[in-house]
Amino acid sequence: MKLAEYYLGDSRLTLIPAEHLCEAGMSDELAALLAEYRDWSPEQLCFFDAAFSCYWRRSEDLARKTATWVPPRRRNLALIRDPLSVHPYAQLLNTSTWLLYESDFDPVSSHSEFAAYLLAHGDCMALTGEVTSAAAQTAAWWFERTAEECASFAQAAACSPRPDARGFRAIATAIPWLRRLRHETLCPPESDSGHRSIPGSGLLVPASLEQKPPALASDWKQSASAALAAYRDHWRSPDTEALQALLAWLAADAPPLLITGARGRILWEPVRTQQLRALRAELESADGTALRAITADLELIAEHTRTFLDALVEPTGLAPPAADTLEIGYTYLHPERGLLAYNLHEPGMERLQGPALPYAAAMLGARAWHEWAHAADAAGWIPLTVTPQRHAELTAALADGLEAMVAAAPNAIRSVTAGDLEKLTGDKTAGAALAELLVKRMPDYRANLLARRFMSMEERETYVRHNIRTLGPEYRPAQLWRMLIRYLYEFQYLDPASGLTTMHDPSAYFIYSTGFYHDFFAAGVIDEKRFRELAGDVSRLCACYAVDEARFRLP
Repeated sequence: MKLAEYYLGDSRLTLIPAEHLCEAGMSDELAALLAEYRDWSPEQLCFFDAAFSCYWRRSEDLARKTATWVPPRRRNLALIRDPLSVHPYAQLLNTSTWLLYESDFDPVSSHSEFAAYLLAHGDCMALTGEVTSAAAQTAAWWFERTAEECASFAQAAACSPRPDARGFRAIATAIPWLRRLRHETLCPPESDSGHRSIPGSGLLVPASLEQKPPALASDWKQSASAALAAYRDHWRSPDTEALQALLAWLAADAPPLLITGARGRILWEPVRTQQLRALRAELESADGTALRAITADLELIAEHTRTFLDALVEPTGLAPPAADTLEIGYTYLHPERGLLAYNLHEPGMERLQGPALPYAAAMLGARAWHEWAHAADAAGWIPLTVTPQRHAELTAALADGLEAMVAAAPNAIRSVTAGDLEKLTGDKTAGAALAELLVKRMPDYRANLLARRFMSMEERETYVRHNIRTLGPEYRPAQLWRMLIRYLYEFQYLDPASGLTTMHDPSAYFIYSTGFYHDFFAAGVIDEKRFRELAGDVSRLCACYAVDEARFRLP
């Protein structure tokens, strides 16, 4: 499978991959692909570049002026063709992807002003996890817009067939008062009195406009609710035959898996193949499309499990799952039953309604391999290939590099992170404590070493794009060093030695799609030379492990 097939393989969307984006728009290579396989006209290609470069230029300018605006970054961009084919507001590829619509980039009915704002709006939603508040939180976008630019946005919003177009029309109506808001650094009020802040945005609301942001959020709640209702109404057709086929397959095939429901309750397991009442009751509300997607998911898990177990020389030697296994993540090894479990109520997914999300099946497959690989690693089947002394030397080299990094950091950074670093260190040096934090992630890396041997190209690429994402929302400013360690580890997913991706420039993908450039390089926390040195130290540690071939019948 070629990467081009990965970008365009799902007929419901066009994936604009982050590695084919720059400040000016998309690469010539991708433009040629879209022209050939998606019939994009030269006008549509130029429209996309104009919108993306406008987004980049304005977001970069705002981020330079205030820390409360999210700097632009190169995320994957999924353009949905039929609005009802994909769940609205789905976080495709684990927040590393904007979800917009092809109509947003139609040069006839849309406008580059509208599309550019949609990208900034999407950044805000991804950062906060909120749909209804983004309209007010992005008010700074409008401070310097001309009357003509605002009118172009409003016209495109009025014509937009997006499921939530009503919300953007509400923004167009609100622009006059949004421009009257104040901001802590961009346009501070003459007096602090009589202004209410919008948390995290730097925005200050005059008393005379106090009711406006809640009213706009209410408009957005109604718009988003209507979009979700339209999607759900579209996928409500029951299918008795699909349900019967699924239940019959479970009873006859006894696939090696568990099906779970709310709070992890086991609804079906292969030792009781004929006990289908609980599962039937859970699935009766599902539509036919969802039932067929669930069946395909379960068949995939069963196939992967059987393939993996057949590849083991001694299947009984696998280690049992850890008792504290998180029961989330597409599929997981059940801590008591020792089989992969599939939760019908997986957080963030509506498995009982509509089709599976784009790339969800690939991620499910990747997770299945990864979870079984963890059991093999816990059994000691991906051991060190160097002496413990050599491993200790490499760990010490990493610790020395991290110690030097902390010592060279700007005083302001060291001051902000001092308290958290003290919690980590105890009687260790800062470098040793941070190196220890990284080494604790090695079981995950070892599992990847084995899992990649089983993964398809689509599963590998999806796994990488799920795991390489911005970590900023997960860490407080004081935890900057913890975040860097996590980035250093996850950077290894892109190392050619990992065999997880075939993208042309994986390093640029990491630096510019995650926000790493702004958080670390531009902020002066660390320079690129030192980061490359540390990444090399981590890579050498990773290279200390290899799959014990005697344990497997692998191609």
